[in-house]
Amino acid sequence: MTKITRLLLCTCEETMSISPETAAKALGGVRVKTANRLCTADLDVASRALESGDGTMIACGQMSALFAELAEDLGAEGRLSTVDIRDRAGWTPDPDATAKQAALLAEAALSQPETPVRDVISEGTCLVLGAAEVALPAASALATSLAVTCVLPETTDDLIPTDAYDVAVGRLRTATGALGGFAVTLDAFRPLEPGGRGPATFGDPSDGARSTCDIILDLRGEGPLFPADHKREGYARADPGDPLAVRDAIARATDLQGVFEKPLYIRFEESLCALSRASRPGCERCLTVCPTGAIVPDGDHVAIDPDICAGCGACAAVCPSGAASYDDPPV
Repeated sequence: MTKITRLLLCTCEETMSISPETAAKALGGVRVKTANRLCTADLDVASRALESGDGTMIACGQMSALFAELAEDLGAEGRLSTVDIRDRAGWTPDPDATAKQAALLAEAALSQPETPVRDVISEGTCLVLGAAEVALPAASALATSLAVTCVLPETTDDLIPTDAYDVAVGRLRTATGALGGFAVTLDAFRPLEPGGRGPATFGDPSDGARSTCDIILDLRGEGPLFPADHKREGYARADPGDPLAVRDAIARATDLQGVFEKPLYIRFEESLCALSRASRPGCERCLTVCPTGAIVPDGDHVAIDPDICAGCGACAAVCPSGAASYDDPPV
């Protein structure tokens, strides 16, 4: 964000009092321009400010999306910030709310540390689970953009071998991980034999077959593979009896290829964790409240999987020792 050197104040059709002088002092003497209808009749004032190349703060929260769109059109996204002073300190019976307005402006101008993130890479390997009548068409649709393996619960006589995606029969035993790093174990695993004449044939069954993938599309019509499954990135699940839901899940899976930024929501200091000491159990609050299963015991402390953590902050809220603290934004 460019340093703020210009401030635009709006009276919102003369329904609130503002003090340009007080506002300018709050921001260290920046240039201040006032308007009465900044989002409509006076929109050109905002345009000129953004075109100037200056870091511009607009004191309007309600229409922030409009100003963001304007900044994007003008190539000034990095020079715009907005803050609400109308609802918080403008429409008030207090005849002199300028001090609070100034405080809100000064707070908005403070530099905010960036949320720590890590890159998650999904190369587009996708596992499709479900009965043949639903899973095979889904695999065919996904194969145009992803590397797909379709695992069916049982053999089918209607299967036509294709080189667009892999097909196997098997029973899922376990699935762990998240987008870009799923690991699965299958029992009674039988890969499709590519050769031969007549109906499709499958290899001999084997238990404990292991594989990895970036994305899982679950069309089994059974329970979810993960707790709080809607928060598990990389996992798309739909009722196979609902064509619209299946289509939506296919679309979501298609978009899960590439490099993604994953926020690191929780800062964890394992030395402060009170899970146990000398093999004597202690606090298990975070293990109880985590909805996604991102927290597991790891010796005398717990371990938090950042790829599974969805950022609810429940662990930080109940941690008595401060070992887990919310880090989005950093504090």
